[in-house]
Amino acid sequence: MCELIIPCEVLSPGVTEGQLSVLHGWSEHSHSDVQHSFADPETEVQRFHQQVASLAENLQGIVSRLEGESLQAEADIVRAHLMMLGDRKFHGRIEEMVRRTGLAAHSAVGRVAEEMLQIFASMKDPVLAERAADLKDLAMQLQDRLRHSESKDLAEVLAHANQPILAIRELLPSIVLQARQLGVRALVVERGTGFSHGAILARAFGLPAVRIAGLEVLETTEGARVLVDGQRGELLIEPDEQERRDRIEAVRVPAEVIRCHHAAVRLWVSIVDPRELEAFDWREIQGVGLYRTETIFMEHREDFPSEDEQIRVYRRLFELCGDRPVTVRTADLGGDKPVSYLSASHEDNPYLGLRAHRVCRYLPELLITQVRAILRAARGNHRLRILYPMVESLDQWHFIQTLVREAIDSLHAERLVFQERFEQGVLVETPSAVWDFRRLLKHVDFAGIGTNDLVQYLFAVERNNANVADLYQPEHPIVLRVMRSLVRQARQAGKDLSLCGEVARNTRLLPLLVGLGLRDLTVGVRSVPAVSERLCTLQIADCRQIARVCLRADSVEEVRSCLGGMPDRDDSQKVSKGQAIDPVCSMTVRRMGNPYSLVLEGVTYYFCSARCQTRFAESNGLSLPSG
Repeated sequence: MCELIIPCEVLSPGVTEGQLSVLHGWSEHSHSDVQHSFADPETEVQRFHQQVASLAENLQGIVSRLEGESLQAEADIVRAHLMMLGDRKFHGRIEEMVRRTGLAAHSAVGRVAEEMLQIFASMKDPVLAERAADLKDLAMQLQDRLRHSESKDLAEVLAHANQPILAIRELLPSIVLQARQLGVRALVVERGTGFSHGAILARAFGLPAVRIAGLEVLETTEGARVLVDGQRGELLIEPDEQERRDRIEAVRVPAEVIRCHHAAVRLWVSIVDPRELEAFDWREIQGVGLYRTETIFMEHREDFPSEDEQIRVYRRLFELCGDRPVTVRTADLGGDKPVSYLSASHEDNPYLGLRAHRVCRYLPELLITQVRAILRAARGNHRLRILYPMVESLDQWHFIQTLVREAIDSLHAERLVFQERFEQGVLVETPSAVWDFRRLLKHVDFAGIGTNDLVQYLFAVERNNANVADLYQPEHPIVLRVMRSLVRQARQAGKDLSLCGEVARNTRLLPLLVGLGLRDLTVGVRSVPAVSERLCTLQIADCRQIARVCLRADSVEEVRSCLGGMPDRDDSQKVSKGQAIDPVCSMTVRRMGNPYSLVLEGVTYYFCSARCQTRFAESNGLSLPSG
């Protein structure tokens, strides 16, 4: 019999089990601290700004990781936190509080946050209620940084829990992000709604979350084995084996989308974390077409992950995949995936700077260590394929192979067991790789097309720049002709060629991709059902006809018309940290240091130029100061 069953409200569905860790008061200390004074207010103000900058860098890294997982809506949540963190009025209130009262910076943050939260609560507005949760979350993170070692680290708290189930007062976004990184299986909270940002993130990550009346009922259950049933809305304390088996097996039913056999195309899955494959439905999936390993590096805060740390993560991946092929992409650091512990010189355009193997020209041990870890983790009967990103030309391939041989030689010298049979491939992401593809194919076992970067470099358009988002056109005839050329060359060489990136999951573009001759598509876990279902409806002859028409097109509009309208993508401007949209011309502009701004009815507007500023002022009856 189960020792105790506690009724819950489901915030994020799912059923899982683990060891309960109860953290009382974790989310309260951010704004209810004992107030501490400090001798030098200016030092405290400076410390505050340093930690704001540090937190902003961390949040921007999270945004990049989420976008890399095609979690755009979730990235927007964190981007909203960035906007709030950069609010100059919030900074001004903190500075004024420190200078006027002599409070330490973390105490001033707590007091200002408490005042703002009381204002939000008095308005009884559901939108402001969500903003209050975000403010509380930011205040908590800022105070943790400003206190240094005074607060506990969540990783330290969970270090001894086996498959932890985290019980905490409130479901805040930062907690969900940390929980995911630390291997938390589910969340139990007493505050939060299914509409909160924390719940949205939990659902996106497949992390079950439930709300109970109060954590007090769990006081005597610390360390107990529990089962979170996010289907029925129950928390089971010490369930017996039969109860546990019945609940878990109940959710392992076939997917609602009944997939058919699409013989013309092989479907592969793309992941950023091996945990995505737990209880994964492998039907009709060939294997892992792309594992983005840079996530491991970006989650580290102080140094590159060690060989042993990498082995543990990779080993879990191979265990989950069994005898299926697994394509491991070596770390593509740099560009939109920076790491805080690598301090290279400032780059005006990081997409054209130190990325992927270019970093290894200065730090060759990074690739050597990673290859050693991959090979050791794949020992046994696993089918390993290593994919190298951003290989621009044949000489770059030879450079990488020099490091790979060094890794293998060192493993032999140490008499370590590792996978000696594996395939190697390149990801075509630059125009130079397209031009040199025929020569590269003579040396590689397989290849992939990385559409996200390839489109960016073909058109010289930064894909995250809101001002040129409409020029990022993966369905443009130029891109289609490049892909057709790559398909033909790979076929002539007898080498497999796969497609990955946002294009592969766009169901409106699938007929075109199939018509171009692409037979291996790699998509994210969440996109598998929709893509598989769409593939089942396609006829090869029809797809080839669509491709012929689109290849003859002169413009992207003609391609879109042939496909029946605009493809499923969002060209709307997304305002990032420190940015605003000019209300006159709609250009995205900077806030900090922008000389062109006006305040109207308490709202600050920013402009691209004096011309737009003047037009706005005239249309609203404002007069600008002379000179």
